Amino acid sequence: MALAIKTLFDKRKLALTRARFHAWWEGEEFDEAATLAEIERTFSEEAANDADAELFDEPEYEPPPRLVALATLWGDGRVRPGDGAAEGLQPARLGLKPDGLLAVIGPGLAAPVVAIAGAHAGKIDVFEWREETLEALKHGVGKANLSDRVTIARIDLEAHVFTPNAYDGLMSTDDFAYCGYPPHLAQQIMKCLKPGACAIVETYVGLRAEELATAFASSFAEPQVRAHGDVLQFFADAGLVLEGDEDLTGEFLVTARASFKALGERLTQAGGLEPAAARELAWEAEAWRMRLKLLAQRRLERRRFILRKLAQDGNANAPAG
Repeated sequence: MALAIKTLFDKRKLALTRARFHAWWEGEEFDEAATLAEIERTFSEEAANDADAELFDEPEYEPPPRLVALATLWGDGRVRPGDGAAEGLQPARLGLKPDGLLAVIGPGLAAPVVAIAGAHAGKIDVFEWREETLEALKHGVGKANLSDRVTIARIDLEAHVFTPNAYDGLMSTDDFAYCGYPPHLAQQIMKCLKPGACAIVETYVGLRAEELATAFASSFAEPQVRAHGDVLQFFADAGLVLEGDEDLTGEFLVTARASFKALGERLTQAGGLEPAAARELAWEAEAWRMRLKLLAQRRLERRRFILRKLAQDGNANAPAG
């Protein structure tokens, strides 16, 4: 408080000195009392304007320790390894028109949404199932000035019913790795796409193993990793046509390892973490080391599926629910 008062006094003193010099330079008579009154009025108006502006400022967002740890490990706005340049390429693969409506499921935090929005000028509906990240996701989207065309809603992967024939494209990341009943999610993706529209689904696949419990110990939900063939069958049963099946395991490992290598530098820049965030970071790092080990051993894989809803839906196998 003493420093603030001294700073304000110094500003008034400086303004008075400038006014006195200006009067001398212009050859005018200097009225100190009138000048001081004008300076006081100016500072009072500025203070009032600052107070009014503060009323409309968004409250400062303080991320919880877990999200601080994730940002330290993977970068701001991320819950997993990711690359904004690669994410920004995906809308083009969907064949979206500039005004197409895009659904994005499970981004976690704002960085993937910002990257996608940078490549797609149309509206985006975001659906997130992680309750712990929802507030931070909304804050990040608002901070990026995307609230006018990006909506965010929390959903239950096993129960949510999407609007039929609503979307020109859809992106889903990791949702099938945590969904307890994948047939429902596959059916909803099929139904919410417009005829002829495309979806990109990225997820883990693999056989059940004891190590998965450790590898996903820091996850926001229990892992539901399934075999590659089983995931393909979910799509086929829903009536989605498989147009691409890409192995992203190597690419994902490179991105994740680069983040681990940069961790020391991030910690230095951050100036150290609070104890709670440091504990979360240690927990995340331990779980991810096991996950990366399973990926390197190919006991766990990262896949990207390109799926399309036929222009004329003739699938008789998809349940009505």
